[in-house]
Amino acid sequence: MLLLATVAWGFGFTWAKAGGETINRRLGLGVGAAIGPTLLLGVRFVLGALLMLTVFPRARRGWSRATVARSLALGSLLGVGMILQHLGLDRSSEAVTAFLTSLTILFVPILMTVALRRPPAPIFWGAVALATLGIWLMTGATPRGFGVGELLGLACALVFSVMLIAVNLIVPRDDPWRLTVGQFVIAAVITLAMCLLVQRGREALSPPTFARLFAHRDVWQNLALLVIFPTLFSYTAMSVFQPRLDPTRAALIYLMEPVFAAAYAWAARGSALTRQALAGAALILVANFLVEFIQSRGRSERATRGRSVG
Repeated sequence: MLLLATVAWGFGFTWAKAGGETINRRLGLGVGAAIGPTLLLGVRFVLGALLMLTVFPRARRGWSRATVARSLALGSLLGVGMILQHLGLDRSSEAVTAFLTSLTILFVPILMTVALRRPPAPIFWGAVALATLGIWLMTGATPRGFGVGELLGLACALVFSVMLIAVNLIVPRDDPWRLTVGQFVIAAVITLAMCLLVQRGREALSPPTFARLFAHRDVWQNLALLVIFPTLFSYTAMSVFQPRLDPTRAALIYLMEPVFAAAYAWAARGSALTRQALAGAALILVANFLVEFIQSRGRSERATRGRSVG
């Protein structure tokens, strides 16, 4: 389920880029303006919360102060992380931002070891090194000056790393369906509030301009895809299924996101991967395969010993 979630997140890059750029164009702004992707994020999370509450009765029941507090923690991490990612992308190259964001694969096991005193199994460290090399090759990131954009990308990776660990610590204490809705509400408030601080943001939120922007086919169609797949499906799957795995294992699975993003971009827009990028994608696949293979073999051996003892 988490792998399927990364498929939807990966495809979502193309939808978000197309929708955000259309909003910027209709406001007379350049491609890199912050209001397009930020406004799309806010509306995406609002609709996600409303649909969750409408379709799933479980998401409406059993709310408490503890649930609100937990939603505030997870939703703040989600909203802040998404904003940092988009602002960093606006001030740096796509390759460098993608690489820095993917450093969650390094931060998660380090935070697990230092902050929680729960280091991952040794096999994970080898997979982490292999996957980090893979994402470096795939994004084509090269050393350059470390400026504001790079700092924002690094901060985004750190926030998302904390969120991955927080999901495993917080969600088992509550209902994942309620917490998913709570995350969406808090993230929506944060991202829509951010719209007030960026160029043309107040104008974009005014009812006439807002209606004009979202009446455009390229905006509402991409928004609908974003709400249904990367939002409703992926974040619900994350809340329900991620707590069953070690956070480092989940981070490795999520590293498949740029692979699926590149594959969809190639299919939708003809953006082909270079040989170097394909080699990087292969290393990410190998890292995941090694962990899954070794863990599966270990479970099989334990089961065999259990039957022998029985």
